[in-house]
Amino acid sequence: MSALWVGLDVGTTMVKAAAYAPDGVCVAEASAPSEVRQGAAGESEQDMANVRACVMRVMAELGGKIDVASVLSLGIAGQGDGFWAVDADGEPVTPAMLWNDTRAAADLDIFADSDATTAIGRGCHTALWAGTSGVLWRWLRANDADAAGRVSRVVTCADWIGHCLTGEWATDWSNASIPFLDFATRSYGDAQIEALDCRDLAGKLNLPRSANTRLGGLTSDAAAATGLPEGISVSVGTLDLSAMIVGMCMDRPGQTMMIMGTTAVVNILSDSLAPEAELIGAAVLHPTAEIAIKVLAPASGASAFDWFTRLHPHTLGGQNPAEIAGKLNSLVADVPPGANGVTFLPYLSGERAPFVAPDIRAGFHGLSAVASKAEMGRAVMEGAAFSLRHCFASQGGLPTEPVRLSGGGSRNAIWCQIIADILQQAVTVSDVSDQGVWGAACIGASAAGLGDPVMLARRVEDHVTYLPDLNNAPLYDRAFARYRVLSDAMRAVRTRLRSLEEPDAWQT
Repeated sequence: MSALWVGLDVGTTMVKAAAYAPDGVCVAEASAPSEVRQGAAGESEQDMANVRACVMRVMAELGGKIDVASVLSLGIAGQGDGFWAVDADGEPVTPAMLWNDTRAAADLDIFADSDATTAIGRGCHTALWAGTSGVLWRWLRANDADAAGRVSRVVTCADWIGHCLTGEWATDWSNASIPFLDFATRSYGDAQIEALDCRDLAGKLNLPRSANTRLGGLTSDAAAATGLPEGISVSVGTLDLSAMIVGMCMDRPGQTMMIMGTTAVVNILSDSLAPEAELIGAAVLHPTAEIAIKVLAPASGASAFDWFTRLHPHTLGGQNPAEIAGKLNSLVADVPPGANGVTFLPYLSGERAPFVAPDIRAGFHGLSAVASKAEMGRAVMEGAAFSLRHCFASQGGLPTEPVRLSGGGSRNAIWCQIIADILQQAVTVSDVSDQGVWGAACIGASAAGLGDPVMLARRVEDHVTYLPDLNNAPLYDRAFARYRVLSDAMRAVRTRLRSLEEPDAWQT
């Protein structure tokens, strides 16, 4: 058998691994759920030893399905941000506080009244949130001085797993990006560290490097636990999103990728991020190329679709997502673009891009006595797509190249066509959904000396491309203009309504 490249993706709730032939064919795969503990005070934690054990089990399961002697390399991707800390012996100090941990949210109000958010934005083009390392370090320092005093090194999930497999420590460019990296100098920024009062953390951070460099060889202990050969090359771990970008062969300015999952994500590759008056979203450096990835994540994606179909269980219910989607698609197929003037603002969970408004709420506009369920269903699908266009508009305009689309929503042909028409750009969907694990495998192979990871990631995939119907462009331009007016108005209404409510009324 030819050489095998192994990719590992350590997500928040799932650990996945796969072995690939160099042409990108998946030879075997394995996965297991990863436990997350959440608490009433906003805690979202994982036991670092349990994450390590889960990785070893998944890798051992994969090893049992392949000729392990053929494994040449291993690449690692993982969830990003949060606070993963070890002591001087390399052992966890506390459970990992994850990227979605909100126990330090109160500090964000303090930062908003200072120059901290400006400094962070100027350095790494990211709007600060509670689940970033600097914010969580401040919380730990204030609430558990003993634990804070034992912290020797602050890492990420991928760094931790890389160390468990090789005994070495490293952080890649993408994982190092938030909140301390200054993109202009590609080093940790003194202004950002100072702004967050994290001078005592600066010496505990790994210096960043490219993900496609060799971290080390698989140790004897890791080899015994996984069944993989001792000494195989392991690359520096990277962010899961970055691995997906590599797996989609993206490393040029102007390339875009979107995810229509429960929430939505718009990713725009750029070599010229400009300061923004109102900073929204995040940015990370590409793991292997001299370029950045702007990340904008609307709060509602396919969740809006699911919400609407759940309201109509007798007519839009089904045994599986495909059956449900088929019923809604049949319902909306004959409704023209713009849903006959019905507009849906998809703010079911507030909004976080292209503006931050956690207390804004969803709603229909343009309903009349003759409005139909079909028009409302079409408006829901269009509203989620309009939120994607709104993100592009905040970054300078519509995409100039075809857009790659993944996530559950990408399996809905009618919705994909709506998205293509609204963005006025071709939307391409692959028949595979393993780009993150495949990207990690290619980064691992690159670190083993086999070439550029994006070039290695090229493989034969069946794609469906949805070309925009240009006849619909003026219709959707008007409908999107209406969406923008209503969105802006709802933000103003939200501000006025808030003054009428009890202080905690919008928190439910």
